[in-house]
Amino acid sequence: MLAIAIVEILDGLRRFLLERRSEYTFVGADSSFSVSFRKTKGERIAVQCGASRLGEVDATTLCRAVLSGAETFFQQPKNKLPQSDPALEDLTSALEAFARAFR
Repeated sequence: MLAIAIVEILDGLRRFLLERRSEYTFVGADSSFSVSFRKTKGERIAVQCGASRLGEVDATTLCRAVLSGAETFFQQPKNKLPQSDPALEDLTSALEAFARAFR
């Protein structure tokens, strides 16, 4: 389930940053967790988790952090998806698309 959520946030953030969208909210499946990203002045992104405003960051820093976190997480042996996992192809595609867009 976590792999599916990471695919969703990678794809959602990529579309949010590349298209003319002003806001993107990720809501975790079967949970009350949500995180919102909103474009502000000067290529900055405001980040809010639930009702708590976390701050602002530039888009480049946000992209590097998100991609690095996802790659590092799935490189750990205990978190690697088996070849038979149906989510593996979606995860690989999402990571590659995000990396191509923001590296």
